Amino acid sequence: MAAALSLGLTAACAGDGSAEGQKPVQQARQGAVEPVTLKYWTSFPPEPALKETIAAFERATPGIKVELRGFKAADYAKRLPEALGADGEALDVVGVQVPTMTDEIKDRLLPVDEWDNLSEDWRDTLGETAVGQAEKAAEDGKLYSVPMGSSGGAVMYYNAALLSELGMSFPETVADLESVVMKAKKLPDLQPIVLSGEPRRQEELLFTIVGQSDPGLSDDLFAGDKRWNSPEMVSALVAYKSLFDRGVVDKSVLSLKGDGPAKLFTSGKALFLVDDSGRSPLLSDSYRKDNKVSLTDVGAGAFPVLLPGGKPAVRSQVEEGLGIPKDSKHAAEAAELIKFLTLGDGVAKWSKNMTLVPALKDFQMDPSVFSTDAAREGYAEVQEVIGAGGSARTSSRAFLDEVEGDVILGVARGRLSPEKAADQLQKEWSSGRFDLG
Repeated sequence: MAAALSLGLTAACAGDGSAEGQKPVQQARQGAVEPVTLKYWTSFPPEPALKETIAAFERATPGIKVELRGFKAADYAKRLPEALGADGEALDVVGVQVPTMTDEIKDRLLPVDEWDNLSEDWRDTLGETAVGQAEKAAEDGKLYSVPMGSSGGAVMYYNAALLSELGMSFPETVADLESVVMKAKKLPDLQPIVLSGEPRRQEELLFTIVGQSDPGLSDDLFAGDKRWNSPEMVSALVAYKSLFDRGVVDKSVLSLKGDGPAKLFTSGKALFLVDDSGRSPLLSDSYRKDNKVSLTDVGAGAFPVLLPGGKPAVRSQVEEGLGIPKDSKHAAEAAELIKFLTLGDGVAKWSKNMTLVPALKDFQMDPSVFSTDAAREGYAEVQEVIGAGGSARTSSRAFLDEVEGDVILGVARGRLSPEKAADQLQKEWSSGRFDLG
């Protein structure tokens, strides 16, 4: 936070907003008797976390009040485009579901490079991957929202207390993981590793393995720059298949769906849970207590490296950004709120929710959120691997549902060789029937 403040990016929040290159908010509304009230719609983060953050902003910036309205994500995706229409609401700040919403509403948003109150070097304070993905989300390549946070998957959560009882540490390689699994199999009523067998989750696991040795391959495949039956993809399918052939992951888990794997893990019936970063709240004592999770200590880390010479990896995606509608009458004040929530002190408050990793570079979570080293170090590792760059969490939903999912599961179950699977994927992808979306 000190680094962000030293760059002057939040100076307008803390002082008079007169940092070089910025338009002071007080001057923008000089002579106003009543505070400016901003109408803010969003679906993230959950209202309790956001209300606390907004209260802190209002204390720091007494000339601005915020009228917040929160929605569930699915409802918001329908309501916001309507609200931004000609006969809609007069909104000042809007949460943008970056991958799915940007192109739909960009014509009704003010491009970020037209905002008054951002310093020229504000981008340096955010992760390059998050900003780049937010730009690519718009067909014209312009930035229409400032990123708040990203997700990543697949990562691995573990019952830290049980792993300690086994005398083992978190595995860095799949060979290490195999040793832990063999030991855990001797315990009654315990599944060593659980994960969802749903196609999208298996796709995520496969591309996590791919990213360990070729971080850009997933992007290249979906862009048509690499063939699905390339040697790199065949090697990844061979490695993925080996997890099941060696018994590191039991084929029985492929029948698990939805919250089934998480329920087994949180009830103490599994040692490891493979899921995306949205499960990170499990690292918090208060979250486990509020949700009646009996585990005493939960840790996390990147999925163990499978191929020689590989590095920990995940596919990541900037999920949430903040934008300013073109019709806003208070664009300068709206920019102040957005800076507080994305570049300033507000990040430390809403991030305690932990469903997204903040886009703020070198961000450190409030240490009071964690009570153990496993949780603290685990969150830091998840944060690091998401921010490291690599392929985006993009997919063709139709391709996944009609072709890719069955092929991947066929490899896992031993019904399809990696070579034939890769050829089948390439044949179907090159048919031209499938697009990203």
